[in-house]
Formats: sequence, C-alpha cells, structure tokens
Amino acid sequence: MAIDIPVLAAIRATGKTPVDATLAEAAAVLRSWGVNVRGIVQEEVAGVDGAKSTTQLRDVADGSLMQISQDLGPNARGCRLDPGALAEATRRLETIVEGGADLLILNRFGRSESEGTGLRPIIENAILSGIPVLIAVRDEYIPAWDMFHEGMATWLPAEMNAVLDWYRTTVAKPYTEAPAA
Repeated sequence: MAIDIPVLAAIRATGKTPVDATLAEAAAVLRSWGVNVRGIVQEEVAGVDGAKSTTQLRDVADGSLMQISQDLGPNARGCRLDPGALAEATRRLETIVEGGADLLILNRFGRSESEGTGLRPIIENAILSGIPVLIAVRDEYIPAWDMFHEGMATWLPAEMNAVLDWYRTTVAKPYTEAPAA
C-alpha cells in the first residue's frame, strides 16, 4: 500500500479503558472485510493460587500467543518482562513489516519506545514502508509519543467503531462488504 504521508493513530490507554479488547475487535472486523491487518495485542491472564498474572501477546493474523512475562517468584518486585520473548516478538514484527500489510496494530507505545527502543524501530519501519499504524499509548508516555510523531498522529477513542471509521476515512483502502458501523 502506498500512501503519501504516514498514517498514525493512537488510543489513550488508561486503567479504565479496554484498549486491548478494542484493538483485537477492530482487527477481527477489518480482517473479515479482507483487510491485511497484522500486529499484536496484549492479553493478561490471571494467575492461579496467588500467582501473578502473565502477559501475553496475541498475533492478530493467526491468533498465536507469546508469553512475554516471566515468573520471578512471589516476592519479586522488578520488571517481569522477558527480554528474550520481547526480542522474538520484535523479530516477528520486523518480518511482518518487511512482508507488508494494510494496517499494523501494536499493543503499546511505552517506556522502551519513549526511550527509543522496544517497538519504536518497528513503528519507524512501518511508516517508511507506507504501512499505517494503530497503537495504544499510556498517559505517562503521551509527551514522548507527541515528540515521536511530531503532529502526524491522530487520537481515537477506545471504541471499535471509531477505529473502523478512521480506517475507512483516513487509510481509504478499498474493500468489499464493509458493514455499516
């Protein structure tokens, strides 16, 4: 897909906003329209018997899951993200961008991205490849997000119909049988 300017949209991720569900539902609807949507959404799985929850990434194209948190024990207080799993997720996303897509959905622009690492190179490569990006951004990383996109992104509410309308009107990929929102 060739576009003249980068197309970026973000949904503000707060504790009360079901961003991950919105991203997953929108991806499913767009895929049912024949849109080549690729990327990942985050899922939290509740722990059993007092164990902490686990964080997983779901591939929106094939539904596969990748656990990205690690069990550091019941008294651990440090970051539980598994660097090896994150590196594997990044490799998968690099392959997706190289292969092309009509839309790339990413679960978060967070601390790593605000520091120039994490998924930031994936976002940059998607932009350079002309692939529109939809991402969630937590409140504390909004200033870094704003500096990153320099006014080229738009904010969307955490509502599936808002995402679908943005795709229809901004990305403007022709598709068939798109149901009315």
